[in-house]
Amino acid sequence: MELSGRFPVKLLCEATGILRSSFYNWKKHLSSPSERERSFIGNVQLFQEYHLKYPSHGYRWPNAKIRLDTGLALADPYAHKCCKTAGIKSKAKHYRYKKPGEPNRIFPNLLLSEMRIDGPLQCIVSDMTAFWVKGVYYEPTLYMEHGSVE
Repeated sequence: MELSGRFPVKLLCEATGILRSSFYNWKKHLSSPSERERSFIGNVQLFQEYHLKYPSHGYRWPNAKIRLDTGLALADPYAHKCCKTAGIKSKAKHYRYKKPGEPNRIFPNLLLSEMRIDGPLQCIVSDMTAFWVKGVYYEPTLYMEHGSVE
């Protein structure tokens, strides 16, 4: 565009191998985009605003949030296209599978070996386990005071 002010358009079009009518059609299109393109640009900006508020989400969640907040119902492929145009990607966490530890691991009793306990609350031992029951996660912990060993 900036070269067309310094060189004749005909010469530039011949050098690039495009028709002059195509150049003028493109130039006209830039100054007055269609309603569909204006709507697309507005939707891309809307997704960018929601991405700034919620950066960890991809396209599905902001699309649902936009639908709830504004009532604007966009198809998932269209929402994906808007996010792809804006360069929006989810910042999801990827977890690696960890094998469970040994369930019945027995630790040596250090209390009876070298420790000298001669009063209350000098040694407190604990044990913790975790499990699910009907969709609720529990982590019971047992604390015991080890009394005097003498």
